[in-house]
Amino acid sequence: MPEKKKILHLITGLEVGGAEMMLLKTLPKLQEDFDNRVCCIRNRGPIGERLEEAGIPVFFLDLNSILDFGAIFRFRNIIKKFGPNIIVTYLIHADLFGRIFGRLFGVKKIVCSQRGKLLHWEFLRLADRLTKYLVTKYIVQTETAQEELMKKLHLSKEQFKIIPNAIDTKDFTFEMNREKKRAELSLKSDDIVITCVSKLRRGKGHNYLLEAFEQLRHYSERRQKSHTNRRFKLLIVGDGEQKEILLKQIESYKSKSNILFIGNRNDVKELLRISDIFILPTLGEGMSNALLEAMASGLPVITTDIPENNELIKNGKTGILVPIKDSDSLAKAIEDLLSDGERRKNLSENSKRNISEYFDVRIVVSKLTGFLDEL
Repeated sequence: MPEKKKILHLITGLEVGGAEMMLLKTLPKLQEDFDNRVCCIRNRGPIGERLEEAGIPVFFLDLNSILDFGAIFRFRNIIKKFGPNIIVTYLIHADLFGRIFGRLFGVKKIVCSQRGKLLHWEFLRLADRLTKYLVTKYIVQTETAQEELMKKLHLSKEQFKIIPNAIDTKDFTFEMNREKKRAELSLKSDDIVITCVSKLRRGKGHNYLLEAFEQLRHYSERRQKSHTNRRFKLLIVGDGEQKEILLKQIESYKSKSNILFIGNRNDVKELLRISDIFILPTLGEGMSNALLEAMASGLPVITTDIPENNELIKNGKTGILVPIKDSDSLAKAIEDLLSDGERRKNLSENSKRNISEYFDVRIVVSKLTGFLDEL
């Protein structure tokens, strides 16, 4: 039996995030065909423990500062001992570190997995351009990301491979007591629950969602005049530096008591199951894991009409797309869905089917396996 190819996956940290979760979803399933190991530059984090529990060895460089040259020697020793055929890097600091020192220490195949397009420091993009010749191939999640990087890095289409985020659809098929879960959050069985799962940071558009939700009270009042007494509840799942700003925004809102900031949670799948509509008002994304999970849960989704979301959602068929920074359009989209149960059902079924056919982890792992074999 031929020896498995050795793949070293280099990542900046192993806190909970999109790139980190992708490693956790895919590497255990790739382990049958390849000898995968993970190397973390800094910030050990909970994902490292979960990878090791899943049978993936994890190395830690424990980089303390930019002048910590010991981390470079520790990296050299890992490469010397493991002897990887390929290094795959994730997140910009690991991308640069891996291509420079990976090549220096004799690894001939360097794959850069670009996670989205949000890069706040342009000098890092300059370093990216100056060292691009060290990269064998780039993996991107979307055609949008590919086109942008082709322009910014002056690369040809042949230097890219599009492999989307993965989701294990089996994880979203389970039995649960929906009423009991709602009761844990003081939600009534007939409450209409609108949920947003996202870090509370700039660019995620939570302020527009809060504005739209405040507008919904007029819709709610009209429904109550029609002898309907269902309440709207907004669940904001996640935490971040914008929390205090958002709490201040709703201080004078009449809908304030129906907005629940519930922080970071380990039960997101269950929260999605007790929800009626999912909303992500983001201003920019790579490929949103939150959207994938909501769609896999069979929720009707409303999100923003940005190129990345356009690749994931067909407007009116697998979800609803609205303009960015437009609380009026967002409120109108919510009202339209609430007034049309058949449309909600169709969107739910279509989106769930779309995720199963194109984004299930088994399909994505097959694409990754083929790509790595070709290298």
